[in-house]
Amino acid sequence: KAKQPMTAKVKTVSAKASKLKKSKVTFTKADIFTVKKAQGKVTFVKVSGSNALTIGKSNGKVTVAKGTRKGTYSMKVKVTAAGNTNYAKGSKTVTVKVKVK
Repeated sequence: KAKQPMTAKVKTVSAKASKLKKSKVTFTKADIFTVKKAQGKVTFVKVSGSNALTIGKSNGKVTVAKGTRKGTYSMKVKVTAAGNTNYAKGSKTVTVKVKVK
């Protein structure tokens, strides 16, 4: 099988502290991740980082916890493409940053 050709990049996103006082804030996969040429199903797993951030395994939604204070929060995320009949499984680890203003 050929090597997984997937590429993964991230953008830094911002959340308002005033909104976080009332509820959690969620960013979609499209807001943060740019995953290209992935062969097979793509999954997201948090490897390490801030307890204020969580990620959805299958949908890639990043959630900032209610009550998070101002500052920059980050977490390492392992993006994995399952592969298919022609391509092997492969993964990339990226750092997601969220600025709370």
